[in-house]
Order: sequence, then structure tokens, then C-alpha cells
Amino acid sequence: MDQAEFSFLFRNSEGTISAAVWRRWTLALTGLCLVLAGVWAAMGSWTHRDLAVQGLFDLKAFLAFFYLLLYASLVLLAQISQYNLSAKRFRARGYGPGWASVWPFAAFAAGAAFWAQPNLFGLMPAFAPWLVLLVALAAFAAQFYELALRPD
Repeated sequence: MDQAEFSFLFRNSEGTISAAVWRRWTLALTGLCLVLAGVWAAMGSWTHRDLAVQGLFDLKAFLAFFYLLLYASLVLLAQISQYNLSAKRFRARGYGPGWASVWPFAAFAAGAAFWAQPNLFGLMPAFAPWLVLLVALAAFAAQFYELALRPD
């Protein structure tokens, strides 16, 4: 894929693409988000600090919060790109491009549920984020089938 096709693919939702192009870039963007989430899972505990024991500045906490800022920005850009990819493919399938927002929205809802549950002090049951994740995975599976596997 050349530079012109790459920038066209990610900058807007106009046009159409094939199932193979959608599948390749969706797997790449999803893989990127999973790697970024894995790094955050490994270093997210560095943000929990006790100022009575630790000093005011902690290098690990600083690095973790800096990575969180980078992580949030990259995931947001990846999901915007995913929307543009899916809108092009939905248009090629004869549907409106609005359906392209289902998977990114479900992914953000799952991430928000896992973030919110421990911070709601018992107001959200521990199983609730897992239910939201199952809905997000179902949305991804349905969209993947429709855009990548279902015959034209």
C-alpha cells in the first residue's frame, strides 16, 4: 500500500474499500490497541501511591501517567481510523456509514466500565464490566463477519 492510499484510508470516511483491505487494517489497529492496553496493564499499578510513604515525585508514577496520556491519544486516533475504515466498507456493502461507530463505541464503553467499576465503591457489581466487554466482543464479531467474511 503506498503513502497516498494509506493517508486516504485514515483521514476520511469517503469512498469504498474491499474486505481484504478492511480486514488487514482492522487487525493491525486492533493489535496496536491490544499491545498498548497490555503495556498499560503492566504499568498501571505504578499510579497507586501513598504520599505518607513515598516522596512527592516518583519517577515510576510520572512515567505511568505520561504513558497514560500517550495511550489515550493513540487509542483515540486508532478508533477514529477504525471508524473511517468501517464507514468505507459499510458504504461498499450498501449500508449507511453510521454503523461504523458501533465497534469503536462498544470498545470505549468496555474500557470505561473497567475503569469505573473499582472507582464506584460498590455501586457497580464486579461482573458488570465483563458483561459490557462481552457486548463489545459481540459487536466486534458481528461487524467483522459483516465487513470481512460475509460474501458480497
